[in-house]
Amino acid sequence: MRFMLKSVAVMSVCSALAIVPALSYADDEVVPVTVDGGTLNFEGSVVTAACALSSSSAVQSINMGQVRAASLATAGTTLSTGKDFTISLEDCDNSTYKNVAVTFSGTADANDATGLATGVNGGSGSAQNLSIRFYDETGTQINLNETSSTTALRAGSNTLNFTAKYHTEVGDVTSGDASAVATYTLTYS
Repeated sequence: MRFMLKSVAVMSVCSALAIVPALSYADDEVVPVTVDGGTLNFEGSVVTAACALSSSSAVQSINMGQVRAASLATAGTTLSTGKDFTISLEDCDNSTYKNVAVTFSGTADANDATGLATGVNGGSGSAQNLSIRFYDETGTQINLNETSSTTALRAGSNTLNFTAKYHTEVGDVTSGDASAVATYTLTYS
């Protein structure tokens, strides 16, 4: 009986060892692991307009750079150089609407109703007596909160070119933050 129990025990151990290679083979396989990822925020809209606004034009950062206060010391000065930017329109159909106009909106400067106020909420760290004016590609000023002249639309893609320039109505611009935020709308006609 002892012999038989030993045989059964040896056979059980041998059977268990025969399974081990199969178990170790299963351990070599890649086991899927799921971990938390990120969040995707999708923004967009469907419009019944003549064109679709390019996603690259929806939100833009225009770096105006550093400007010396001395270059804006005299009342009525607009810097001769500015920063160019574009608004790109895609998939335009000019069979119904032939033209587009742009309106730049924002807080007007206290001294220059045609220009955008600069500085962080007019705080003490803001440049004083300074605004940003908008110009179309012909160099014509586009007054803040007023619609520009129209531009003819072409079928397909269109690029609207603009320039932003610092301006002082009263002179004596002080140093400080000169950033600003504007929005724009497109009017098709």
